[in-house]
Amino acid sequence: KSRDNIIHRMRAFTLSVIAALALTACHESIEDKAEREAREYTERYCPTPVNNCVRTDSVAFDKSTRVYSYYCTFTDKMDDKVLVDQHRKDLHSQLTQSIRESTSLKAYKEAGFVFAYVCRSQQHPSVVLYTDKFGPKDYR
Repeated sequence: KSRDNIIHRMRAFTLSVIAALALTACHESIEDKAEREAREYTERYCPTPVNNCVRTDSVAFDKSTRVYSYYCTFTDKMDDKVLVDQHRKDLHSQLTQSIRESTSLKAYKEAGFVFAYVCRSQQHPSVVLYTDKFGPKDYR
């Protein structure tokens, strides 16, 4: 009986090790997850419909810098450099609040990612009207 008990324990141990290795092998790092989710979002939804004079063109994550970037286009009345410059502080405040309140970014915020926004003109796509970055000190 003790021999059978030892064999049973060895089998149980071996299965535990195999299960642990399988789970570890399938585990995706937070950086890999961010990169994948940004790519999938862009493929599925971008460009998004215009909402409040803003269209999201793509989302990207750079593993080396840990920056999660939103590339957008300002349309209609927001497609105005003077107006954007006048409301730069308001835009910063609104985006900060949006990041703070976002539950979908929770894991990325906990990982200390930086969030960046690059917003271009619809009329003049080479013109960047607004760019901003938000790190942990901004959204915590």
